[in-house]
Amino acid sequence: MSPDPSHHWPNTLARKALTDSVFTVEISLKRNPLPLTVQRREQADAEALLQTLGGAITSQRPELLHLSCDTSSERKILLLSDEIAAVQMYERSSGSSGRTRRPGFSRDA
Repeated sequence: MSPDPSHHWPNTLARKALTDSVFTVEISLKRNPLPLTVQRREQADAEALLQTLGGAITSQRPELLHLSCDTSSERKILLLSDEIAAVQMYERSSGSSGRTRRPGFSRDA
């Protein structure tokens, strides 16, 4: 008798949900109502990008920043650092719930 493949199904879904998490770094620009987003698969990479952008905002000299997404390599952005107004990071899971954890405060948290 062969083992029941559905026996490992919950563990497979949990593992897939963890690997399908994407961390989004959202960049708000001065005089532009729509933010730019850059996605990273690893939380550490997203946090490093957040720190890099934060440093670029406080820099006295404008820099040209070259950004690309982990999830879509053809998506590339060239951005002048002195046009950045704010940067935030959040996690999006594409598991069955499709939940998004945005930064900030919420009564749902």
